[in-house]
Amino acid sequence: MSLDTILAAGQALAAVHTAVDQVINAALFYGPGVLALTATVAAFRVCAWAADRYHQLVQERADRRAYTARAFRLCRVADSADAVMTIPADDLNRYLDNKLAATPDLAPEEGR
Repeated sequence: MSLDTILAAGQALAAVHTAVDQVINAALFYGPGVLALTATVAAFRVCAWAADRYHQLVQERADRRAYTARAFRLCRVADSADAVMTIPADDLNRYLDNKLAATPDLAPEEGR
């Protein structure tokens, strides 16, 4: 064990001792009610922080899942486009014309 480790442990012990001493002084000066109120407020803030952190983690996970799903769909579209583009030009035009003819006209111009 090095001297630095011993000094750091001593400083940590002194900090804990000082904190406990201040709590005892506050309890004697203000009474146990104020300390109980302070502990309740601190516990509430810690719980609120934990709930916010949990909500952030859940939202980040949902965002990652949505991003991954979108990236997967885009890769499938790119693969499909690559497959279509390997078709010879005449067959490609016929393929696209058949796709266009099979697509329903959802917004006819004359019906507006």
